[in-house]
Amino acid sequence: MKNLIFWFFIGGILFILIYYGIQKLIKYFSKLEEQLKATSFKCLDGHVVRSKGESIIDNYLHKLGLAHKYENTIKIKGEKVKYDWYLTDYDIYIEYWGFFGKAYLKRKQEKIHLYKKGKLKLISVEDIMLADIYTNLEKELGKFIELGELKKYCPNCGNELDNRLF
Repeated sequence: MKNLIFWFFIGGILFILIYYGIQKLIKYFSKLEEQLKATSFKCLDGHVVRSKGESIIDNYLHKLGLAHKYENTIKIKGEKVKYDWYLTDYDIYIEYWGFFGKAYLKRKQEKIHLYKKGKLKLISVEDIMLADIYTNLEKELGKFIELGELKKYCPNCGNELDNRLF
């Protein structure tokens, strides 16, 4: 009877090890599959961004002639924060919130709190704002920067528009 209990115990341990090993393999191969998807987009200024939304924003910042850095890490009150864009001439940070999910939304709230805590200027770009990003981003930038008379660009092709339509 003791021998049977011993082998039952050993079988249970082996089952657990094999089960978790298979789970790790599944997770590993699913990450490899994710990496095969297009995860980088080259912008007009040479930046390589992670999404189409980011490429639209980066290209618009470039067309506006705003000097900017893409994705770097800074410390705010001792915590590391990775920003999306930093407008070097105006000391403004831009974050594009293009994803959803509990963990992402939690991190979003943490980052917004850190920007406020560090008294840094932040422009939050929500995914819904991409529908008319040129107007929306211009309005958000206008809160910090005197933009003056900006050039208008076609939302489909990005070509400069003249004043006939405005």
